[in-house]
Amino acid sequence: MTHFMRKRRSRDNRKQFLKGTKTRAVIVAQALEIAAAEGLAALTIGRLAKELKMSKSGLFAHFRSKEALELATVELARTVFANHILVPAERGQPGLEKLWNLCDFWLQHIEDHVFRGAYFFAGAFFERGRQRGAVARQIKAAARDWLEALEQAAKEAQKRKEINRDVYADETATELNGLLQGGYWAHLMGQWGALDWAREKVLERLEALATDEVPSTSFKSVKAFQKYLRWKYA
Repeated sequence: MTHFMRKRRSRDNRKQFLKGTKTRAVIVAQALEIAAAEGLAALTIGRLAKELKMSKSGLFAHFRSKEALELATVELARTVFANHILVPAERGQPGLEKLWNLCDFWLQHIEDHVFRGAYFFAGAFFERGRQRGAVARQIKAAARDWLEALEQAAKEAQKRKEINRDVYADETATELNGLLQGGYWAHLMGQWGALDWAREKVLERLEALATDEVPSTSFKSVKAFQKYLRWKYA
């Protein structure tokens, strides 16, 4: 084989690889659209092939099993969640600001309809939380990542003397997550202002945990608290 032929074959292989990678990304994106709206149970090779106007065999070539498709879908959901909540929260100051931002960004991603229909991980967790297998492990790992982010932010706030030392950070994470989930449930049931209510409840909880280092006036409203954070970390 000549040098020219080897170079041409290498270029063709690269094009084929890039095409396959792009097709796979399109498939997983559509899978997430379905799963976020209807749950992982609604995700099938046949349905995806029909919606994407692909053959089942062509789609099956990218994902040899439903489990592989589900794993890729959950992994994409974790990336989307991180990009809209975990990563932006890291750009602020550690401690109380980060703890607030995590909650605020979580509610904002609901308001912005980042996931189609329902919040993806809430449905996936209740659907698969008690099951075994790779998909269930991925979903539970995503839930742990979220709770650990809240817990770590609470611990950082304690180190900065913004939250009382006798507070249990893991319990705080669970409580804040419960307030967010409760607000989201109310939102889904059509309760007007439910997400704003959730922000107010988070603020109330932070006020109960805060030390005297944080002025009590900063907890009068969400706007007052955001203003305080901007002033403190300007």
